[in-house]
Parts: sequence; structure tokens; C-alpha cells
Amino acid sequence: MGIRMPFSNRIRNLSSFIKQKADSRRARLALYFFSALESLFIPIPTDPLLAACVYATPRRWWQIALLTAFFSVIGGFIGWSLGWFFTDFIGFLLTNNMIPFLSSENFMNVTNGFSKHGLLIVLLGAFTPLPFKLVTITAGLFKFNFILFIISAFFGRSIRFLLVAGLVRYHGNLKILFILTCLIGIIITSSYIILEN
Repeated sequence: MGIRMPFSNRIRNLSSFIKQKADSRRARLALYFFSALESLFIPIPTDPLLAACVYATPRRWWQIALLTAFFSVIGGFIGWSLGWFFTDFIGFLLTNNMIPFLSSENFMNVTNGFSKHGLLIVLLGAFTPLPFKLVTITAGLFKFNFILFIISAFFGRSIRFLLVAGLVRYHGNLKILFILTCLIGIIITSSYIILEN
């Protein structure tokens, strides 16, 4: 009992801290902004920030999830536009390994599959830990249909973020939140390692 009590106190303190910091309009705006940037170049997933905001404001879980998906797709649209309008420039940056966290090998892994299964890759990239930034830029480079891109990206992102938000909302236990965050981190790290090899 003496071992478990301090741990329980730490959990309660962490819970209070998250609710204080994440239960604000500013925190949610930061989440949405981060979600857009994560679709462009940030290698850290949006899911832990989304989980914290939903944990702090559980009654609005589906709104937060859908807005996070919406802003993620805005970031994806920017990535698609960069691919569409700056094909030569992006090719130069990739050739010289000048884009952080986006090696030419990673890029080629996505492009090889994209030529055969474009729509499926957008859906998988939006829903799974496959780096979405790779998918958005590649979709533009391959002139993938804009309407299909937006619809499939929003569908995949919405399902993913609603799933995360729903788990936090209906299992609002900080231990489950911690385990979920760790699992997402492990899956995303594994996907980067697989793409590197």
C-alpha cells in the first residue's frame, strides 16, 4: 500500500495538471495548429496532444477530433500544393537530403506504391502511422486528383482522431491514456524504421 499511494498521488497530480493546461481555447488552437504542421514536416504525432485536450474537455471529444482532422487536412493540402507546384525543387531537396526526417529512400518507398494504389495510399496515410507528410507531398507530385485527395484524407484523419478521442472520452483513465500514447509512439516509430529499411 505504501508503494501504490505515492504513485496514485502522482497520477492525480498529473491529471490535474493536464486538465488545467489543456482545458482552454488556447490549448485547442495550439492543437489544431500543430495538427496542420504535423501534416507538413513535424515528426511528432498529433495524437498525444489530441488525447490531452479530450481528457481535459471530454464533453466536446467529437468536435475536437473533427476539427483536428480538418486542420490536418489543411496542412495536407499545403503539402499537396507544394508537391504540385514545386516538383523540381522538391526533387532537388530530396536528392541532396535537405528535408529533415524525409530521406530520398523514404520518399521512393512511397512513390513506388503511389503510382499503383494512389487512393489507397492516401487513405492509409491518413489513418495509419504511415507518415502523412510523405503522402501529401507525393500526391501533389503525382498530380493526384485534388477532390479525391481531400475527401479521402479527411475521411482517414477523421476516423483516426475520432478513434483516439473516443478511447480517451469513454475510458478517461490516465493509465489508459498513457498506454495509448505509448502504443501510438511505438507504432509510429516502427513505421519510420520500416520505411528506412
